[in-house]
Amino acid sequence: MKRVVLLGANGQLGTDIRRVFDDAPAHLVPLYRKDMDVERTEEISGVLREAGHFDVLINCTSYHKTDECEDYAGKAFAVNALAPREMAKACAGNGALLIHITTDYVFDGRKRTPYKEEDATSPLNAYGVSKAAGEHFVAAHHDKHFIFRVSSLFGTAGASGKGGNFVETMLRLAAGGAPLRVVGDQIMSPTHTLEIAKTIKAFILEGVDEYGIYHCSGEGECSWHDFAAEIFRQRGIEADLRPVTSAEFPTKARRPAYSVLDNGKLNHIRPMPHWSESLGDYFRLGDGGGQRRG
Repeated sequence: MKRVVLLGANGQLGTDIRRVFDDAPAHLVPLYRKDMDVERTEEISGVLREAGHFDVLINCTSYHKTDECEDYAGKAFAVNALAPREMAKACAGNGALLIHITTDYVFDGRKRTPYKEEDATSPLNAYGVSKAAGEHFVAAHHDKHFIFRVSSLFGTAGASGKGGNFVETMLRLAAGGAPLRVVGDQIMSPTHTLEIAKTIKAFILEGVDEYGIYHCSGEGECSWHDFAAEIFRQRGIEADLRPVTSAEFPTKARRPAYSVLDNGKLNHIRPMPHWSESLGDYFRLGDGGGQRRG
């Protein structure tokens, strides 16, 4: 039975990974921030040694407050780049597989067709720069790795430090009755963290060994406004919702106007569902429904 160490076990994705491994023929060892503060990069190798032998290390840790990263670029680089480097070195030392999670924000959004794994990275903000650097460090220090680029996550655990995920934020604001103005000119692919967790589980249990970068996001594309509209449609909510431009809703960090990921490479192994279908699954889970598939 494979022993799998999970970092960032209480985040949106980490929570769903723990869920899908509940009945898996593998021994999952969740580690939390109290067990390992990845900002203290010099302690990572020691903590992993203390965790004992493991076959797989899943890194779900990230400093992902995009605007805040502009002011704390050093912290972003430590958590998103230097920490994965140390993890890659540790995994290389004992022959373990490293699964590392990164982001669509490594791209600049100048394309108007979905980004493929081999497209050059060109991030617009400090967060994206730090995540791109982390990808390079992982690849440079360990061959036996999977780098999953993900996009616009929503999961039942919510996003730590962000006041809940986008879905719950929209529902909360709509319940308050205030007019909603949501950016309509940034195009992405919303992704249910449960689907990423199922993909990671499949890669581990099926012994996939075609290492490298994989794009792992909801199929299809939409704007944040379109995403909000679909949330309200599926919940039967009448909301005062209108699109605005990103120029009307300025943020400290620049965001790519188009960051849709092409899942073609992954879909040969485990197809990803359309983002709107996954949104329906998310709501069914929240209402006590069962999981759609393993």
